[in-house]
Amino acid sequence: MIGKQRRLNRLFVGEQKRCLLSPLDHGGWLGPVKGIDRPREIVQKVIAGGANALLISPGFYRSVADVVPPSVGVVLRLSLTAGLSQQGTQETPIASLETALALDADAVAVSVFFGRDGDIDIYRWLAQLIDAARPYDMPVVAEMMPPGDRYYQPEAIAHAARIGMEIGADVIKTNYSGDVESFRQITASVSVPIIVAGGPSKGDDSSTVDMVRGAVAGGAAGVAIGRRVWQSPDPQAVTRQIWGALHKL
Repeated sequence: MIGKQRRLNRLFVGEQKRCLLSPLDHGGWLGPVKGIDRPREIVQKVIAGGANALLISPGFYRSVADVVPPSVGVVLRLSLTAGLSQQGTQETPIASLETALALDADAVAVSVFFGRDGDIDIYRWLAQLIDAARPYDMPVVAEMMPPGDRYYQPEAIAHAARIGMEIGADVIKTNYSGDVESFRQITASVSVPIIVAGGPSKGDDSSTVDMVRGAVAGGAAGVAIGRRVWQSPDPQAVTRQIWGALHKL
């Protein structure tokens, strides 16, 4: 467990052991849209704003590796959504545990979108990955998303997160339920850290900061906010605001 703890300590930092994970992994799904169309530029901005870890794909990482400081953690995405495909509603495996080990990643990540075609297949692959990662002390981040019609329903979020815990994920990424008390019930029912996903941009930085504060009050160990940051006119400033809310400054 020494290797796993060392890696997790790069993701969860500070006195309160919290993670500001910057997801820059949307290119397979959305394409090179504004905000992530210049990988090196956006990486430098979010790191300058206080992101202590990046969620990125292998190819993206190779293109920005020389501007990622050693102090910044790397969560390597091993599954991507193929946005141009008619079947591009579910994640598809695109890299292996060996890829992550070769790139010296601090964790690997896979997403499961329940209620979409192929959810059992990717869920089964995630479970196999968790087993394969154990001998190498490689942490696995499982993004466990409820069905679309219950995307922010507390019971569905809790169920999705609990499935990830049950199969052995080290960290769960999922939605915020919208209020502190219901989210506190979710985090109490899952024995591994939960990182809250940001979701679509609201065009309002204050709503993002409020969400972060609510999630932390409800027991979240961190946040993974992508579009709300890199679709903003000033990603560095928004990241800095999130950092302050996360660490209660």
